[in-house]
Amino acid sequence: MRKKIKNLSKINVILQTKILVYKMRKILTFPLIIFGCMLTLYAQKYTPMRAYNLYYEQNFVAAKECIDQCVLDEKYKAKANTWLYKANIDYRVASDEYSHKQQDSSYTILHPNTPQEAFDAFKMALTLNKNIEASEMMSPEEALPRLYPILFIQGVNELIANNFENAKNILAKAVESYEIRQPEYPLNGELYYYYAYALEMLNDETNAQKYYQKAIDDGSQNINVILRLLESYKKEGRTKDMQNLILQGKKSHPNNPNILVAEIDYYYFTNESGKAKELLQNLPQNIYQSPDAIINVANFYIKEGDYVEAESLLKKANQRTPNNYIIVHNLGVCCDHIGNDKFMEANRVGLKGNKNEADILNKQATDYLQQAANYFEKALVFEPNDTTLLFKLKEIYLRLLQNEKAAVIEEKINSLK
Repeated sequence: MRKKIKNLSKINVILQTKILVYKMRKILTFPLIIFGCMLTLYAQKYTPMRAYNLYYEQNFVAAKECIDQCVLDEKYKAKANTWLYKANIDYRVASDEYSHKQQDSSYTILHPNTPQEAFDAFKMALTLNKNIEASEMMSPEEALPRLYPILFIQGVNELIANNFENAKNILAKAVESYEIRQPEYPLNGELYYYYAYALEMLNDETNAQKYYQKAIDDGSQNINVILRLLESYKKEGRTKDMQNLILQGKKSHPNNPNILVAEIDYYYFTNESGKAKELLQNLPQNIYQSPDAIINVANFYIKEGDYVEAESLLKKANQRTPNNYIIVHNLGVCCDHIGNDKFMEANRVGLKGNKNEADILNKQATDYLQQAANYFEKALVFEPNDTTLLFKLKEIYLRLLQNEKAAVIEEKINSLK
């Protein structure tokens, strides 16, 4: 730098001695000198060393802006220290932002990709120089096993946003970080569960099963791990694996309502309906504390054609979880069947000459069909273009002589063709 200043001084002397003779040249040359100095300063603004100094001063965001420019430069991006600086800077930015987010949910993360950027940069630094180090910074060997918590958080955020491909890629990095050595903070299967879920959503059933099992082996107490793995085995008809997993689930989650329901479902799936009915009739009372379990048990009664019992259970579920599509839809199905059965019974009784009893049954049938219409109308709010639902609703309106409503549904059906 001193040499450059000395050179500039010489240039100023020359200009001063020839100012009268070369006045026009000075006018042209002076802006060029200023421009050259600006270029020099600009080139010095983005250097790995400047990024390092900003990092050392704990100005991490400015350090990130600087180092991100450096990795775009052909000269700098070929050096291991550039990537090591970037990795450490990104790691600190990510740690600070996600820490703020934990303390204040309204905090906006401005650099959401820094966890995976840090991971990739540490890997790149290691590739370029296996022994790369820098004062006051973590080495790749030290940092890579520590990255999984923030990668995990970022991956789950992508899952919540239904960005399954992004989630898979990020959680794969988290898994790699988690498995480098014995994790400092075990996640007890949760990382594997969410990674498996992302894989499942991308129709990679084989790897999804692998990581659901890893979640179990890692000590997961999340019942959804077992349930999703069971469903995956069911799709492939792997009944032996289903049976073993149910036994494992009953051991690790004794009397869990979802496991008990899954066992009944298993016996229906294997056409052992007798065993399924026996378990269904002897379910413990605690199972009816779970709305999800109630819905599934009600489905078994629907399968058995016992719509009255199913309706009773679904009404309980509806009180606890109102405006649930599955509940209101299935209540509509039950009321529709009960109403039709009442009409058929009324016809049989009427043919035997019991007019009063037939009238009572016809009134009950009409009431049930009106309830079915009400429930299906609520279901239609969730699935307005479900043609099967629309046809069923139109049919009920016609039976109730509600022709104007039926015409509106008919118009809606025609608009979807």
